[in-house]
Amino acid sequence: MSISTKSFGVGVQVAIMLASIGVFLGGVALVGGGFEDRSTSFWVTVASIVFAQFVWFNVPIWMTAGDARSKNSFPFQFTAITFCTLYVVAVFFMAILVTYFQPGSGWVYLGHMVLLLGLASSLGMYAMANRTIGEMDQAEKIAKSGAANLNMHIKSVQDRATICVAEGVQPAQVAIGELVDAMHYATGESLPGSESVDAEITASFKAIEVALMAFDGADVDAVELVARILQEVKIAKLTISRRESLIKTLR
Repeated sequence: MSISTKSFGVGVQVAIMLASIGVFLGGVALVGGGFEDRSTSFWVTVASIVFAQFVWFNVPIWMTAGDARSKNSFPFQFTAITFCTLYVVAVFFMAILVTYFQPGSGWVYLGHMVLLLGLASSLGMYAMANRTIGEMDQAEKIAKSGAANLNMHIKSVQDRATICVAEGVQPAQVAIGELVDAMHYATGESLPGSESVDAEITASFKAIEVALMAFDGADVDAVELVARILQEVKIAKLTISRRESLIKTLR
């Protein structure tokens, strides 16, 4: 969303909010008996309704200004507007009760304070829960990124091996395929403390990749290169097995 479009959207929301508040106050002035000689309960109720309208319109304005539709914060903001809608409904329902039963101003004030406390508590608790869940999701992504990178690396090595047409490279291709399977069925996460063993596996993958690149040379000893690849595959498998034991210990 461009800045001009965003500014226009915010302006429209603000205009609608002001018009809504104006219509409410105009209705009170024209058909609701006006504002003269009113009790404290009346003023508390009017102020609460105006505030509720402001709160209710503020969330869409916030969503428009922050372009929440394209961000991960949209679920939180959508839930926030739901809480605000419930608050507005409760305020208007309480205004009806005040009109018909005319309780003391102290009770009216207390009732609106309870509603406002409920709104603030709901938004606060949901915000903390949303933040905690976000941190957990981020930690999970970080934990899985190490293993995911290893899987992507060995698959890229396999792709290079697949397009290699040098004579005698078939045993190396088979061994690399087995290594891909070993990495695929290994634990799909990396934990703090497993960096060193992940680095060892990466080093073996790079050594295999370098050996495969050597097949492109004019004078190469295919037997020696295949033997080197098979040796690195064996080392990588042993390291993956050691990694599995380490991950179990770190959990």
